[in-house]
Amino acid sequence: MEAPLLIDAVSGYIEASLPRWVTSFQELIRIPSEFEREHAIVEYVSRRIEGLGLRPELVEHQPSLLKSLPNAQRPISAVPGRNSVVARVPGTAAGRSLVVNTHLDIVPAGNEKSWTHPPFAGDIDRERNVIYGRGAMDDKAGVAVALALLETIRELRLSFRGDVVFHFVLEDETTGNGSMLCLAAGHGADAALILDGTRSDKAIDEHAGQLQFEITVQGKPASVSVSHMGVNAAEVIARLLLAVRDSIFQLNEARKEPWTRFPSPFQLVVQRISSEGAQLTVPDLAVAQCYMTFPPPHTLKSIQEVVSRTVDDFTRENRLPNAPLIQWNGFAAEPVRSPSSALVDVMRAVAADRGMPPIDIGPSTGTSDMRHFAWAGIPCLLYGPGAGFNPHRADEHYYLDDFSRMVAFYIGVFNSWCNRDG
Repeated sequence: MEAPLLIDAVSGYIEASLPRWVTSFQELIRIPSEFEREHAIVEYVSRRIEGLGLRPELVEHQPSLLKSLPNAQRPISAVPGRNSVVARVPGTAAGRSLVVNTHLDIVPAGNEKSWTHPPFAGDIDRERNVIYGRGAMDDKAGVAVALALLETIRELRLSFRGDVVFHFVLEDETTGNGSMLCLAAGHGADAALILDGTRSDKAIDEHAGQLQFEITVQGKPASVSVSHMGVNAAEVIARLLLAVRDSIFQLNEARKEPWTRFPSPFQLVVQRISSEGAQLTVPDLAVAQCYMTFPPPHTLKSIQEVVSRTVDDFTRENRLPNAPLIQWNGFAAEPVRSPSSALVDVMRAVAADRGMPPIDIGPSTGTSDMRHFAWAGIPCLLYGPGAGFNPHRADEHYYLDDFSRMVAFYIGVFNSWCNRDG
């Protein structure tokens, strides 16, 4: 149980600092930090860390290093000067250490006409206490909370026996290579919390597998006036994609716990489809890109076999002159689970102390950098940054009432986790 004096001191500081932190949150949203355009936000976060008397350590996204790491995902960017950032608050003794991981990158805003609030304005609805903007929930809120945590520790001179290590990473929304590079550079800990993707009553300890791939269909050209003489690649790939989609969705009928909480953890989405014939000619080439999610017990190998078998059956049944080509050339990640009972116990105890709802621990059909911590043998949970909606969609927003609650909660976790023996 936390000491009342600590709770009072932290609560008072949070209340006094919240207006300033919200302004910083707006500044973060106003920095578009899409893939390969993250330099400005890295500089902003580094300045904030330096202003607290800490040294930001830059972890370079070095193409040659990434190409040598077996778990690196493509695309591997050649843009220079791209860095993830680490800040370490040293412990005073041999206590348990903890990583707090957030990501600086965002997805594109999309069609700005579909937004009722400009995506990079950081508008606040004062009546509802809601902030709008691309990344407001995913994950500029996490970054803002992490910076507020660093400030609270430094300004209140809080000390813990174990280190608290803050990761501000790139490429969560694309490759996940930022967290992998931070761990490869030695910035690990006894456990990790990823401040991304959940509300205050939920935490994630397991992810479905993810697989992106391309299918190419080679048809046969013919004049449109005698199209029956050719093989229309556009029509063939449309029917083939529906067959693959049906075979994947059919797997949902046999889903197992804990994945029964989702109606369809097996998903297949056609992200892109292209085909164009010459003038007055049946198109003879079509290409599609697909993205799938799949829970265990399936693996990358077994789910690839399902796709390949479906394509083979379709080829035979439709007597195609050329077998479609499958290229496993996109994002690929196995299902991952991170056992973390000790961390769960601490989080639930802190939530109870603070009168928060019980934290439900469960799986997610999404993905995150959890897989890198699991591969490194570091127990990891996703938790926070609090209530928000529409990540990756128009009018993404975050409820500011949760901000101070999350800062106070995390200070309680640091106090409980890091003050026990490592």
